[in-house]
Amino acid sequence: MKVNITVGSSGHINGYLNIDPITGSDDQEGDAVKCDVRNLDGLVMDSQCHEIIAENVLDYLTVTDAAAALSNWTKKLRHKGKIIVGGTDAYEASKQFSQGVISLSQYNYIVHGSMDSPWEVKLSHNTVSSLESSLRFLGVKILKKRINGLSMVIEGERP
Repeated sequence: MKVNITVGSSGHINGYLNIDPITGSDDQEGDAVKCDVRNLDGLVMDSQCHEIIAENVLDYLTVTDAAAALSNWTKKLRHKGKIIVGGTDAYEASKQFSQGVISLSQYNYIVHGSMDSPWEVKLSHNTVSSLESSLRFLGVKILKKRINGLSMVIEGERP
């Protein structure tokens, strides 16, 4: 099983169980399933997933909820299963703002989200090193990490 967790319909992938708290449907008949992304226990059994993608989800969770979600997601991975997570790198956003590369309004959008709905408000921030530390603490072997502009992505594997 492959799982793709998103916030908003822009990232749904064919061949994956798409989970989206905004545009998903409650009955699993739509393009995505609507559920609490912090806990996948009702949809996915432990050690069932070959891959979990959640590239822009953690920013929308509190620090405590993000840690709980990462723990829950890694339990869903099979041995040698991959997890791909990311979001906005707080260090890069702050650096670009302080250097005048991005405006105050752009910075506010990057840091706080669109705030159009409860799920579109950013509640926490990470750096690539803090996210890497969290994944290593959960026993994930880091395969790749990259920053592109303000976005960071880390790919890891459950040993």
